[in-house]
Amino acid sequence: MWDSLAGSMNDAAVAAAGETSESRLRSSAAESVRNLLELASISARDEILEIGCGVGRIARELAPHCRSWTGTDISANMLAHASARLEGLENTRLVHLKSVGLDHFAGNSFDVVYATNMLAHLDEMDRWRYVQEAFRVLRPGGRIFIDNIDMESEAGWSMFSNDAMRYRDVERPPYMPRFSTAAEFTAYANRAGFIGTQSHHRSPLVIITASKPNIGRS
Repeated sequence: MWDSLAGSMNDAAVAAAGETSESRLRSSAAESVRNLLELASISARDEILEIGCGVGRIARELAPHCRSWTGTDISANMLAHASARLEGLENTRLVHLKSVGLDHFAGNSFDVVYATNMLAHLDEMDRWRYVQEAFRVLRPGGRIFIDNIDMESEAGWSMFSNDAMRYRDVERPPYMPRFSTAAEFTAYANRAGFIGTQSHHRSPLVIITASKPNIGRS
């Protein structure tokens, strides 16, 4: 589905962010980058993994703030467009995921794993799988950052109820977003073994951050 939505760069940008111009695509990343820098405490020494990077909307702005950035996506077309957008950024790489999960990566490989504007397109079991996998590939002390539209916020509920009305009697598109709550994301993080789990409500988003225990770190 995502390959079909990303046949051209313009189509891919619309599918990923609802924008058509490069300048608007770049500016649309600003809030997510601010949230990541602040809540995941990203620094120049961090090696970072993004789950579902699309056209590299966030990477283009975030890569200058970290040691390395690795982007993954299940869509080869999205990654092709991301490669073109990230040309010249020498600390970035892209990895095509053939299925749900992060099997391509060894354990204890990254300092930060994040997914932004992506988990809305997955069901609960796949969300849980990625949180589990994030725990595995993070180094001790590493941080996870995940977000989604917050069904418990006024803005989030309005979006949800409007979609429910709009699609009541028609077929829902396969990419239709599925919203979340802080309780759902907190359960995933805690069950996976993360500690220090915190929920951050930045309407319309709910953001969860947590850390992998530092035990055994040299």
